[in-house]
Amino acid sequence: MNKTQIQTPPAQTDPQINSQNSPQTSVQSNSQVEQARQRLLSLEGVLNRLIIGHEEAVKGLMLALVAREHIALIGPPGTAKTMLATTAAKLLDARCYVYLMTRFTVADEIFGPFNIELLIKNNELKRKWSGILRADLVFLDEIFKTNSAILNSLLSLMQERVVYDGVTGEVIQANLWTLIGASNEVPADEELQALYDRFSVRVFMKYLDDDAKLLSALMARWNSNIEVKPIATMNDVKTLHEYAVALLRHGKVKDVGEVLKLYHVTATPLIKTLRSKGVIISDRRIIEKFAELYAAYLALYGVTPENLMGAVYDVVVYAAQTPQEASEIKKAIDESLGEVAELSKKIEEGKALLRARNYQAALQTFKEVTLYDMSKLASKPWLKPRVEALMRVAQEYVKGTQDLIQQEKALLER
Repeated sequence: MNKTQIQTPPAQTDPQINSQNSPQTSVQSNSQVEQARQRLLSLEGVLNRLIIGHEEAVKGLMLALVAREHIALIGPPGTAKTMLATTAAKLLDARCYVYLMTRFTVADEIFGPFNIELLIKNNELKRKWSGILRADLVFLDEIFKTNSAILNSLLSLMQERVVYDGVTGEVIQANLWTLIGASNEVPADEELQALYDRFSVRVFMKYLDDDAKLLSALMARWNSNIEVKPIATMNDVKTLHEYAVALLRHGKVKDVGEVLKLYHVTATPLIKTLRSKGVIISDRRIIEKFAELYAAYLALYGVTPENLMGAVYDVVVYAAQTPQEASEIKKAIDESLGEVAELSKKIEEGKALLRARNYQAALQTFKEVTLYDMSKLASKPWLKPRVEALMRVAQEYVKGTQDLIQQEKALLER
């Protein structure tokens, strides 16, 4: 069987960026950045074609990688958490360490056992370090079942990229770039809150709940001819990371202004609104973590006026500590986005009609979204990418719904 060739998206040109006194941008040429971006966008596209209905999780992982941050995937069993992590590692040709945690997991299982032979021969207490120290990506399933015996080691691994061996006194440098933690639920134990706080990106995943996405998932699982092989590398990730850091430190966009100030102008009002609604977002997250994700968004999707103004709305959703907070944040964003919120509601209406098997009404509802008049956004250009994304989602639902209608028609004609 011939494998589908992965198509590279069209190049997205950034406005002129001045990065004075920036060692990063002097090393990374525009062509290097653009080539790395296109490869990673292709990777994101493949993930979305293989892991249907979890676009938010895919985007969260891509941003975590470019920001060199960690991501928590929280949801019931069977929501593609492991598949997302391991598939991304294969597409990046990255070294990946995978382990399933339990409440009884001990340090030797994660970091490696002591070298008994060396102890007997030379009376030296040395550990045979596991692959966790060499891995670019670490995936720990059921991470919040971590016990106090290894909690501190994980905290230092995530924060400092080192492991302190409490027995031997060794300080070992790890190669870790991003840790992906998976769990069926949010940690309730107070002892685990410091670990949970290390995850700058948190995604709450749910089961697919409509016919069109389930059909697409079935097709992706059984009829897809996409070959899971490397299409990007960790060097591409590192190139965009360096570019993102340079944007925060020195980036100026011609005719628009400094990137850091634009982040402040767009993020501050939204965060104040969220705080007024009881969503706690710390100063550290605003100053450090969100800024990194904002710059990562620009590095990955382009330093365009629309993204400069709209990226905050995409990254702030990853701040939620619970599914309830995630809903509250999305509600606040909808209130800020006006027309976008209306289109989102219409898509939800169409999905509800799909679940009720009212396919014709659902088809009509999705088509209304695809026919939205973009000229209405002339005074709000930062909303354009979000509307375009919703229109693409609606178009996918149109196709999926049309397939369901044809299937139903074929059954009736038998």
